[in-house]
Amino acid sequence: MRKKYYHAATPETMEKIIADGVVKRGWDGCVYLCEKPQDAAKFVAIRGHDEVAVIEVILPANKVKESFDHSVQFFQCKAFMYEEDIKVRPNAEVAEYSFK
Repeated sequence: MRKKYYHAATPETMEKIIADGVVKRGWDGCVYLCEKPQDAAKFVAIRGHDEVAVIEVILPANKVKESFDHSVQFFQCKAFMYEEDIKVRPNAEVAEYSFK
């Protein structure tokens, strides 16, 4: 079964993701995701960014694992990890969030 998830980044980083066609794994070998776009945006905003871009990805649910490296009570959501680079659909929509 495939499921929708959302990945957030700064608008500049999201431009590179769209241009490259891939969300690349981070230093720890994972791409971090949420089940709702506004939840994904929280993880970038908390790092001090006023503008956040979020992209929807569809992945095999059995390959996505819950991440336990954050406070669910603080963020009011769960975070997930995917241990591979994620190819971005050519027509993927990007949502913009502003926290100004």
